[in-house]
Amino acid sequence: MESKSSSNKYMLWALGLGGFLVNADNRAIAPMLPAMAASLHTTASSAALLVTAYSIPYGVFQLVYGPIAEKIGKINTILVALCLFALGTVLCGIVHVFSWLLVLRILTGLFAAGILPTTLAQIGDWFELAERPRAIAHIMSFSTTGQAMGIVIGGLVAQFFSYRILFLLLGLACIPTLFAILRERRRESIPKAKEATPLFQRYISLFKNKRSWQIYGLVLCEGLVFYGGFTFLGVYGVATLHLSYFVIGLLTATYSVGAFVGSKTIITVLRIIGTRRMPVFGSGLMTLGFALIWGWQSVIGLTIGFIILGFGYSYCHSTLQTFATDLLPNGRATAVSIFAFSLFLGSGLGPVFLGKIFDDYGSSIMLGTLTISTIVFSCLCMTLLKRKPQPKTL
Repeated sequence: MESKSSSNKYMLWALGLGGFLVNADNRAIAPMLPAMAASLHTTASSAALLVTAYSIPYGVFQLVYGPIAEKIGKINTILVALCLFALGTVLCGIVHVFSWLLVLRILTGLFAAGILPTTLAQIGDWFELAERPRAIAHIMSFSTTGQAMGIVIGGLVAQFFSYRILFLLLGLACIPTLFAILRERRRESIPKAKEATPLFQRYISLFKNKRSWQIYGLVLCEGLVFYGGFTFLGVYGVATLHLSYFVIGLLTATYSVGAFVGSKTIITVLRIIGTRRMPVFGSGLMTLGFALIWGWQSVIGLTIGFIILGFGYSYCHSTLQTFATDLLPNGRATAVSIFAFSLFLGSGLGPVFLGKIFDDYGSSIMLGTLTISTIVFSCLCMTLLKRKPQPKTL
């Protein structure tokens, strides 16, 4: 990142804040569901539809924004998506009718889908391959911090305030990011992107490339294993360790500490072990984190496990994303959108499988299954050691 302009560094912080807000908005609603159900005069199960209403369009529209970004430009896409996301989120804090809130959550999820994947594609344009992992890890540290802090903030708001305040704050917090992006956009006179090749040809080029299948398959497995297990660590803390939801939220925040420190050390680690070994190293740390939580069933074990998981996910996922940004340099947004969709698909299916194991056999069997599954994922990452990444170009 040192060889790039200070403008790009400034933009990284602005775009990182956008990623933070999107993920905080997504995660914060879970601890607020009982309070929202009471306020909206509906059942908790009906209120839970607000989570689904956000997550489904968020995942599906990953595939839509890639081609849009190739057509109108990545920065333009981020600006429009973030502006509409902010407006939708503010409106979520104003409406008092459940049906309207449900519609707005669908729209905010749809608009949010265009922010983070397009940002990662833009990083691919700004930074050379050697510098890209640190920039991507920087953005992902904001993203994971938003996920963790969203849970904490949502719990605090549900305890002491109205859920509407949170939506208003998150929407208004987008304004500094919008101004920052607009300022840098004018200063740099970022040109409108030109579509180099037809969309169909871009998809053909990607899916004819074995490397694409390898990277998309790995991130699908990563979503299955990591997010499937991570989702139930809080439930494990409550059911087995008898912790409060607020304490679980605070412990979850230690994960973001590991992820943030990991983002700042990734270049140093890359120089030591090499790019192709990084996903294996990161997935190994993820295995260690889950194994520690499984074998040392205590608050200390859970806390240390969270921190190690933060490091492991930062190292593994940021490197996989770096590979994805180089699958199709002339169609980078399209390649990254498929990567994001694959992650979403895995992260959506993972909790279903792990939840079934948790319900039928308990937390210990679930954690053991999770640890073994992460070992298998780490072995799959070893396929990256067979040859150097060779990006496909049109």
